[in-house]
Amino acid sequence: MKNNNTKIEMAFEVSEEKVGKRIADVPIYHMDQIDTLLQENNITAAILTVPAQVAQTITDRLVKADIKGILNFTPARLTVPPSIRVHHIDLAVELQSLIYFLKHYPVVEEAALEE
Repeated sequence: MKNNNTKIEMAFEVSEEKVGKRIADVPIYHMDQIDTLLQENNITAAILTVPAQVAQTITDRLVKADIKGILNFTPARLTVPPSIRVHHIDLAVELQSLIYFLKHYPVVEEAALEE
């Protein structure tokens, strides 16, 4: 997945059915390889989309692998050293915000603007 100069380099999974496959040209590796592969490839940012109960454990591994930033999609509040930036994304809040704006600020059709 690309957006200008941003590219997802790799993904990690515990499901053996997914390991070794590619999604949108992104290779999927087993979680056992996360520490080594992140360091070998100089990966500095990670997207965290794991169950909340393992979020801190995986985060600790990311910290040891020299990750500098984490985009956290889990509901867990993570404990990291001050040198690591964490951005928390709460999809429920984002959805509520979208619905609010749809209700209160409807999209105006272009044809209506021309009248």
